Amino acid sequence: MPIMLRLRTFLKPVPLLCLCPGLLAVGACGGRSDVIAVIPRTTSTTFWEAEHAGAAFAARKAGVDILWNAPTREDDVQLQIEMVDRAINARCKGLILAPDEPRALMVPVERALAAGVPTVVVGSSLSLPAQRNLSYVVNDDAMAGRTAAFRIGEVLQGKGEVAVVGIDPQSLSSLAILRSFVSSLEERFPEIAIVERRTGASSNFDAELIASQVILSHPKINAIFSLDSLGTIGAYLALKSRGLTDQVKVVGVQQSAELANAVRLHQIDSLVAEDTYQMGYRAMELLTQGQSRNPQVIKLSPYLITAANVDAPATKPFIANDWRAEFQ
Repeated sequence: MPIMLRLRTFLKPVPLLCLCPGLLAVGACGGRSDVIAVIPRTTSTTFWEAEHAGAAFAARKAGVDILWNAPTREDDVQLQIEMVDRAINARCKGLILAPDEPRALMVPVERALAAGVPTVVVGSSLSLPAQRNLSYVVNDDAMAGRTAAFRIGEVLQGKGEVAVVGIDPQSLSSLAILRSFVSSLEERFPEIAIVERRTGASSNFDAELIASQVILSHPKINAIFSLDSLGTIGAYLALKSRGLTDQVKVVGVQQSAELANAVRLHQIDSLVAEDTYQMGYRAMELLTQGQSRNPQVIKLSPYLITAANVDAPATKPFIANDWRAEFQ
């Protein structure tokens, strides 16, 4: 499968990119048979820019155009629902969706299927089973949980206390990672105790506050496992302000260039990276190669980023967002 090549500098993120001249919004497919709407959770993070790259590369190979747009905040669920409805009403050829809130997006996806719009859900699964015109390209959540548990077990040498932050009780993906993490620790590292579990935050400030509360409540804590990037940032900031980044190991799910740099500097231990580039690429393949009628569930293996491999060529597609010059 292809990977990103000839990555060049990209200086300024743009909240909307339409790779089809004259189309300015998700509602502008106009019934064209060669336009696919791609709606990630947000346009404000490099995490989803990799999906953009994968979808754009596959679309160019297939000779179709994409409409890329999303809310600027991951908690703006209503706006994402409206964007899905616009894509349906505009009769787009297909829809690739990374749902902000899986339960809230179930009904809009059902509307898309009822309207005959082939849909591929990426990132987080819905409760809807794969069916005609509905497929999934998602992270292997069970493997992500095991990977994090084994990493923490390794760095703590099988003993210690760990807290879990960034839990999203509304996300099937978040809960699946948590279950796998807990069961893997219990099975392989019974002398590592989970002393705290906290839900996610909506801002860096709140994430740091949560992590600070955890650290104060458990002064002997040895590691923090975060289920989202905000939780990882919050843990890093809370530990840095106390000079504890060397003592408390942070392992986080979801990656960014900024977090990868913290790994490079040994300020956090590692990141369990999701392959959002391949999510976009494989989802576009399903829609453009006539496979959408045959439901599929594709699970992509996560990739552990550590200080030892953060600058390796294999890591770059997970943390780079300087791909756009490739499509000029």
